[in-house]
Amino acid sequence: MVAPALAVNGSTKIMGVIGDPIAQVMTPTTINPIFAARGANIVCVPLHISARELDTAWAGLKALRNLIGFGITLPHKQAALALCDSLDPLAKRVGAVNLVRREADGAFRGYQFDGKGFVRGLKAQGHTLSGSHCLMVGAGGAAIAIAFALAEEGAASLTIANRTRTKAEELADAVNRAMGRSFARAGDPRPTPGEIIINATSLGLSVSDPLPIDASLVDETMLVAEVIAKPEVTPLLKAARARGARVHSGIHMIRGQVDLIAAHMAEVQTDS
Repeated sequence: MVAPALAVNGSTKIMGVIGDPIAQVMTPTTINPIFAARGANIVCVPLHISARELDTAWAGLKALRNLIGFGITLPHKQAALALCDSLDPLAKRVGAVNLVRREADGAFRGYQFDGKGFVRGLKAQGHTLSGSHCLMVGAGGAAIAIAFALAEEGAASLTIANRTRTKAEELADAVNRAMGRSFARAGDPRPTPGEIIINATSLGLSVSDPLPIDASLVDETMLVAEVIAKPEVTPLLKAARARGARVHSGIHMIRGQVDLIAAHMAEVQTDS
């Protein structure tokens, strides 16, 4: 069935998604039908903004009076913190923003849905996190949110592997302090039987990227999950599937949060 064309008119509100690169984002594809189903006159579009142009672009985004906000993908999730006029408590605790909403007073407020989306996506596919042991590669914006969400969901342990080990150690310390228990630690990207393995890096966006872990260490007892939604089946997931592991595409993380984001964005639609 072919989806109906978007009825864009002079009253249409715009939601952007900013990032660099941007061709991989799936938010517009998944959230626009939700806006349409809700009867919200909002359209989501990708906006390609590089890190060096973020400050300049931010001022331009604020000047667009029919822009109600924007999603944020790499590499801007942490840089956006200092640019927001205010932060939701979760975004402040996580230290990364993946959604900015223009509030009723015109201010830009930063929010964080990555962790919730990742957990909801796993649970929607029938996976259990409570009591699980996890290995996550990456310590950037999405990884930070996921680490907190895994702890809150009752995962038993999390090993964080990152190219810069100090970032993994800092993240582990922050989660442990917030949770009041020894949950996370920095370690190597070496999976062990029964673990949930999470690729929270950008490795896999390009077919020429190296795998984030040694696929020969993957076995049928593991679940390998991605944050990358496009391609839906990354080289890591292909390799893991070939080894007999269960796999979980990053598209489920997107689907796990878009309905929350759509409702959140539709709350504030004020005309200037």
